Amino acid sequence: MLLLSIGLFICAYTIPSIILAMLQSKHIKLELHKPAVLLESEDYILAGEYALASLRLNIISQLYEMLIFIFWLTFGLSWLSAGLESFFPQANFSSAFSLEGNTLYYDVALVLSFVLLNSIANLPFTIYQVFGLDKKFHFSKQTPRIFITDLLKTFVLSVIIGGAVVALLIFIIDNFRLWWILGFGALLAIVILANCIYPTLIAPLFNKFTPLDDENLKSRIESLLNTIGFKSNGVFVMDASKHDGRLNAYFGGLGKSKRVVLFDTLLDKISADGLIAILGHELGHFKHKDILKNIVIMASLLFVLFFVVGHLPSALFNALGLAHNGSGILIIMLLISPVIAFWFMPLVGYFSRKAEYAADEFGAHISSKHCLANALVRLVNENKSFPSSHPAYIFFYCTHPPLLQRLKALDYEIQH
Repeated sequence: MLLLSIGLFICAYTIPSIILAMLQSKHIKLELHKPAVLLESEDYILAGEYALASLRLNIISQLYEMLIFIFWLTFGLSWLSAGLESFFPQANFSSAFSLEGNTLYYDVALVLSFVLLNSIANLPFTIYQVFGLDKKFHFSKQTPRIFITDLLKTFVLSVIIGGAVVALLIFIIDNFRLWWILGFGALLAIVILANCIYPTLIAPLFNKFTPLDDENLKSRIESLLNTIGFKSNGVFVMDASKHDGRLNAYFGGLGKSKRVVLFDTLLDKISADGLIAILGHELGHFKHKDILKNIVIMASLLFVLFFVVGHLPSALFNALGLAHNGSGILIIMLLISPVIAFWFMPLVGYFSRKAEYAADEFGAHISSKHCLANALVRLVNENKSFPSSHPAYIFFYCTHPPLLQRLKALDYEIQH
């Protein structure tokens, strides 16, 4: 059973992920031998080198993730479960890795410990990405103090909010026969609630949001929102520059919590007309109800995940040294979720890319094709994004069409 699980993980996730990364790497290397497109030659090479370095890191992290998966399945889960028993001396154990009676605290601690140890195991890659790769290419502006502070905030939120969510799911799993349906519904409701509270309660813990003080630009944005019927609780500027130099803007939240968020880096680099064109694109997503469509797609992914885990044989849990209860089921769910998400991504990407074309069309109608295209070119130049990808890589990973294709749809003349 263990060998079969490991083999499936490697064949269905690790190997395909590495193959896609290698195809993308080969594609970029070939493109780098051609004349630069959209970017100046120096920036074009820089963007390609950054993309290649990121892909090499991705391949290493995929192999590392495979080793971590093997570790957990072979003896890690048994070791963790047995190790936690010493912290619950008041509990009665009916077997090596199960508890009798009220075990909610133990079960929550088991799941949270698993998540924490996984996060610690992956921390070196995050540190290298931020302070090695992104610093080398002049993207990251984080200081060790900001990084550690954000890390501690994430840990506290994970324990408090994550602990509550885990406790709720364990209760549902342990007390209802059709737990996988009820658990799916509960988690979906939590995801929707999180989207509602994130802009006003969670995001401000990591970044500072201040009302836009450019009255002329603010008036133009509010006029645009009123034209579309988009009701928000304000237009805010986020101090993204303390973390990163890349440009972005987004509409966050659901219901009354919706707000327009502009990165402070964006205001310095994009003209007012270009900014209106970009916001027009984002409003296209609102007009076409893409947020609701994304929730439906996410719900489908969660349903498949709960269905699969809800029908796994008890023999698998026994082989892993886990009780076939709430905590064991959630840990298995966390272990296999990358595999299911990987094979779900093509469906997500297909609908997302279609939505991006439609949003571009809407944004071009709000301003003009020329204005939106110029803004997109400005973004790719400032963010040093490599403008071309391998078709297979696009199929699996890209939620946005390649910029060259988007510009072609906007009748933009590509300069070589």
